[in-house]
Amino acid sequence: MSEKKSPSFKKPVIITLIIVAAIWFLFFRNSDSFASSIPVIINILIVAVGFGAVIMIHEFGHFIVAKIGGIKVEAFSIGFPPTFIGIQKKENGIRFRILPKFFPKNTGDPDDDGFIFTIPGKHKPSDTEYRISLLPFGGFVKMLGQDDTGSVEASNDPRSFANKPVSIRIAVAASGIVFNAISAVLIFMIVFLIGVDLMPAVVGQVRPNSPAQIAGIKPQDRIIEIDGETFVDFLSYSMTTMLSEKAKPIHLKIQRPDGDIEEMTVVAEDSKGALLPGKDIGIIQAKTLNIASGLTSSDVKYLYETTGLKPGDKVIAFDSMPVRDSWELDKLVQNALKSSCTLTIERIDPDTKKINNIDISLPLSVDRVNDNFETGFDIAHIYSIIPRLKIVTVQGIKEQKTFKEKVISIWKNKVLKQPVPEKTELTLEKGDIILQAANTINPTFEELHDITNEHAEKPLQLKVLRKNDQGIENSVDITVTPRIIEEPSEEYPAGKAIIGFLADLDVEHPVVADTIDIKNGPSALDIPKGAIITKVDGQEVASFYDIIEIIRKSCGQKISIDYVTADGKDAGGTGILVPSKHDYISVKTGFEDAVPFDYLKENFKADNPIQAVIMGLKKTKMFIVNSYLTLKGLMVQSVKKEAISGPVGIVTISYKIAASQSLTYYAYFMGLVSSCLAFMNLLPIPIVDGGVIVLLIIEKIKGSPLSLRIQETISYVGLAFIITLFVWLTYNDITNLILHW
Repeated sequence: MSEKKSPSFKKPVIITLIIVAAIWFLFFRNSDSFASSIPVIINILIVAVGFGAVIMIHEFGHFIVAKIGGIKVEAFSIGFPPTFIGIQKKENGIRFRILPKFFPKNTGDPDDDGFIFTIPGKHKPSDTEYRISLLPFGGFVKMLGQDDTGSVEASNDPRSFANKPVSIRIAVAASGIVFNAISAVLIFMIVFLIGVDLMPAVVGQVRPNSPAQIAGIKPQDRIIEIDGETFVDFLSYSMTTMLSEKAKPIHLKIQRPDGDIEEMTVVAEDSKGALLPGKDIGIIQAKTLNIASGLTSSDVKYLYETTGLKPGDKVIAFDSMPVRDSWELDKLVQNALKSSCTLTIERIDPDTKKINNIDISLPLSVDRVNDNFETGFDIAHIYSIIPRLKIVTVQGIKEQKTFKEKVISIWKNKVLKQPVPEKTELTLEKGDIILQAANTINPTFEELHDITNEHAEKPLQLKVLRKNDQGIENSVDITVTPRIIEEPSEEYPAGKAIIGFLADLDVEHPVVADTIDIKNGPSALDIPKGAIITKVDGQEVASFYDIIEIIRKSCGQKISIDYVTADGKDAGGTGILVPSKHDYISVKTGFEDAVPFDYLKENFKADNPIQAVIMGLKKTKMFIVNSYLTLKGLMVQSVKKEAISGPVGIVTISYKIAASQSLTYYAYFMGLVSSCLAFMNLLPIPIVDGGVIVLLIIEKIKGSPLSLRIQETISYVGLAFIITLFVWLTYNDITNLILHW
């Protein structure tokens, strides 16, 4: 007797290889030493158990319905081959086979392989051997006369899959899908009975000129209903907007902070400056005052070295002013308009558990642009005046020493074909002020952007103002070669030419880079490029901080601005009328080093089991429908590939959730995976359940199955498609993971 192929072997092999690769990457990414590897291994095991359980539920559906339908099930395995132990009832007792692949008997019958022993007893023989296999990523069912592709093997046994009516075979094929959907409902029901922390649909910020701002949505508003659905969190809101049809109205109910409720209609649009690809209405989710805790060890180290902050810290004051929530802190930071601030934080001592208040000084920077939904960015200005550009971050060229740096360098250079700029004697440095780019004096951000694109892969002459060791400012000439970005990242879109630095505004010097006309505001002031402002309203000024302070105190008044030209000649001045309700200052400050605040979360808990079932049904339906809309969006190109996660990305997300030590949220995520798996297996693609069902329906209509040759051809085409899709998604995942490592 020759052993038949496992019906679920082709898919498991592909999935297993990808999951193993993802786990290998996670291990090296998150462990720096043997001691740190212990929690990493534990979290990886949690991931393996979670995914194994989801796949096991799917296979158990096939198993139980096949048994009910009278089909001979030869094996049911927890995990993928090789088999560790097989257990089967025989007439003379319960037989155990251990590691059959490692102890072959070469009798021609694979059932004889392995280290075998039997516990004597009288039993009714079972057709099924129950196995525990070594790769704990799921399982499979092996039925007589059935292959995973839908093709059948000839057999005279009436219990063969091929000899059963089409209706029974369709039920067996569909049962895995149904069990995944049912299990998703049950998982969500249990999660909501216990209670799970999710991100509520609370507005953190609203992007200028976005549909949300035009509709009147404001920070701290809460979305309580979207298109008639009252069970809303931030994920369901974002998926609804991202996957909505073009020009289709979305109906919202908004609860204001004072409790008032308003209804409004918005249309999601493509945003030019959004962090994630896809349609949006311009809402940024709310954050807390707590420093995020789910950071890798390297991120924790970098955070402490650059800011002095630690995960779990809570901000309680900004420059001695108490703050109650993130909205207060945002306003204080944005309106500070100075070079540094002091954060007062609460930190719990890990040994004594005592709460200590600590003051930490952090540098602030003034951004060069304003986030604009319609245009991507607007140039920041001070009553039409644009300061010069100051470099705050440089992508340094250095020899990679760590494993992480080498991997990122090799991936960028060898895989993505991104050229590494040659090291020169003089390079840009943090703090440099750009005086000239090519022939343009004091370029604005917009001008520098255009100049950089014009000099893509060509030398570009820069002149910068730099402080020496004694603090004296000198002019320095530098040659750089802008390179073209091949793959998009959080900072840059594909096809953009970059020099390799980030710049903010030079507000320490009152030097004018340019003036611009303000939409619905004042015209450009008659001040030449390079002019140095000396007085505002008769008061001497030494920086744009001084200028801003005077203008903001002068609303409703006419004031003067005095300046000298770039060569030091007194040029007189100009006058401005500051409106009583608008100072026309669009610049704002932010933390120079990013501070990773945790997102706002609330506990979603059902009041009773019936409500938990309803919530479970709604979540399962939402994820299945969104899976369909995502696939549809990919086909019509309304959803970009960067927004999609493949197997490696899903495993990585799963690891992060497992590492957060929130088992209820991890179970919630497994419910999401189970819902999506139900949909994916329903697709009419050969080698998945939907493809098998299609072949069976054709057989029912035709009166006989397709020829074995046609079935094999279809299966190979389907297998090639699945492998290609997995490779593409995996490549996309690995690229995103490495570049954001």
